[in-house]
Amino acid sequence: MLSILKILIMLQEKNSLSSTRYSRKDVRSFLVFFEAYLEDSLQNLDGPTVDLARHVVLSGGKRIRPLLCFHCGAQNPNVTNDLLKASTILELVHVATLVHDDMIDQALLRRNSKTIHSFAGDHTAVLLGDALFSYALELATDFPTNRICRIVSKATRLTCSGEIRQNSSRGDASLSLEDYYKFIQDKTGELFKASCQLGALLSGHSEKDIDLVGEFGISLGICYQIYDDLLDTFGRKDKTEKSLGSDFDSGKLTLPLILLLQDVDASNRDIISESINKSVCVDTKLVISKLFDSHFVIPKCLDEFNKHFSNIKLIANSVSDPVLSDNLTGFLSFFSSKITLLNTLKTSNFLALHE
Repeated sequence: MLSILKILIMLQEKNSLSSTRYSRKDVRSFLVFFEAYLEDSLQNLDGPTVDLARHVVLSGGKRIRPLLCFHCGAQNPNVTNDLLKASTILELVHVATLVHDDMIDQALLRRNSKTIHSFAGDHTAVLLGDALFSYALELATDFPTNRICRIVSKATRLTCSGEIRQNSSRGDASLSLEDYYKFIQDKTGELFKASCQLGALLSGHSEKDIDLVGEFGISLGICYQIYDDLLDTFGRKDKTEKSLGSDFDSGKLTLPLILLLQDVDASNRDIISESINKSVCVDTKLVISKLFDSHFVIPKCLDEFNKHFSNIKLIANSVSDPVLSDNLTGFLSFFSSKITLLNTLKTSNFLALHE
């Protein structure tokens, strides 16, 4: 394991993070340093919390929030250490939400590993999530300005608020598209926004660009949540690394189901409404699956995704700093595989019926 001091020495010697446009090599280097920094940071936790935290924090993941922070701050190589710390804070908050989400949804797998609640119990899962939230905020106080802590604290609060609103709407077949977008903006978009703003703030960008990258993060978070909701509803287990169908089984109404409920007649609406948050038979699942197909829900969801993705591109092009603008556009290229995966959802695989 690398100590923080060794990481800083390596950063100074390697000086691999460009002061202009980043390269793929820069991204790989940053992720290597980030993983070492993250692992080292976990050693400051207490007692058995360390092993539990290592299980969830170091089990892989796409590291989207740290990468957003890097892409918005890579223009200034002098702040690399600050970017590593900020990225660690963001990832800890994110993982804390996953620990709680998995317990709420009773999901058994996350990144092909057992979820905390599934082997340590709900009580431990709650406390571990709380410990990770608290530790992230503790690290945020290390910066000389309290603005970092304010941004992280606000994002954490709104993330939790979004989750509370979504949980309170479980089984509510009258949930509107506007309601859905509001709570996914909070539960996912706000932490994406904070990730972008921390990178831009630490690297010394203008207030206007800090605001714009925040908008970029919000829109990206909405797109990402649509992507995640589509996979949960229609995906195949061999293409993902988590339990599928947990949204419907736990009563969460996401974009596919909301669009379907808006379009079906009263009798089919009753069938769907009575099935939400219940253990339903295969025949009922097949009926709902056919409704998804006959009402063209997947293409409608893809239209919603593409609308928001186009907005992300417009925001990236609006950023005044040309290097930052290019880096944001470059980040979107990492989403090409996700868009490709969405385009393979030709027919409904509702609740993974066709594994």
